[in-house]
This record gives sequence, structure tokens and C-alpha cells, in this order.
Amino acid sequence: MNANKPWSLFHWKTAILPKQPLLDPSFSIRPALIEEKEVATQVAILALRMNTEWHEAALLATQAILEASKRAFTDHETTSCLVITHGKRIIGTSILDVRPEASYHLLSGPWVLTEYRNRGFGSILLHASLQKLAEQGINEASGITVDQSTSARFIYPKFGGIKTLVPPPDFL
Repeated sequence: MNANKPWSLFHWKTAILPKQPLLDPSFSIRPALIEEKEVATQVAILALRMNTEWHEAALLATQAILEASKRAFTDHETTSCLVITHGKRIIGTSILDVRPEASYHLLSGPWVLTEYRNRGFGSILLHASLQKLAEQGINEASGITVDQSTSARFIYPKFGGIKTLVPPPDFL
């Protein structure tokens, strides 16, 4: 990966979140169950690998997702991973770090399987993630993504996201 290529760091004020976007009743968003760790992690990795704009950062992002999943499913009584389901199928995931001092609260960011993209699920996952962080007492949440990616251009600016360009992160 080009070490000089900037990434986008976003910050949100969680106290001023707008109303939650509507979700079609055939879908649900909820915390992942402990036994869903592998599936939720694989959904994030598959969504990443099917996204060509992440090609240069795929290895770094995959490692970050795997580490985030370990933390989200073992460091808490309840998981800090949200999933969107369609029936019983997990179609999207967002892994969080609910510690106020975390460098990035959106450890994975919202990832949605390719066949479910462009339906607003990324925005819904982002909003639910920010809401969960607010419930944990985090007043200013942060997340990082590849600059000029779809998420940096269309998802993360929502809900008052403020962008700063930063060097590529060291997730580990």
C-alpha cells in the first residue's frame, strides 16, 4: 500500500444524532450473539474483499477486522458488534470499541454484503453504531476509512461526520 496515500478520519458528536433511519421490517439490526462471532467476522471480511476500492488496503483492513472481532467478542459481557439480518442471515456488520479512550470507535466500520449494497444499510449500521457508542457514554466517536472510498464520500459524512485527512493507520 502506498504509505503516502491519506486516509479519512471522521468524528461525530453522538449527542446530536438525528432520528434513526427507517429499516424495512424484513430486516433487523441488533447486537451480535457470542456464537455469531465467526459469521459476523466473515461477513465483514467478505464485504471488504468484494470492494475493489479497498484492494491496496485489504490485508491491513483484514488484520484489523480479525483483531477487532477478538476484542468485540471477548472483552465484554455482551458483544460490541452490531449486525443487520435478513431473516436469519447476517448481511452486514459493524464492530465497535466502546472504550472512551479508543483511537477508533468504529473498529471495522459498517460492512454490508455486496448483494445488499445501495439500500441504505451502511448508513443504518453507522447510525446504530453511533447510537450504541452514545449509550456507552462516548460523546465524540471516531472512525477511519480509506480516503475517497464510497464510505468516505457517502456514508461517514452522514450524521454530522467531520473529516480530517490522516496517514494510513497502524491498527495493531
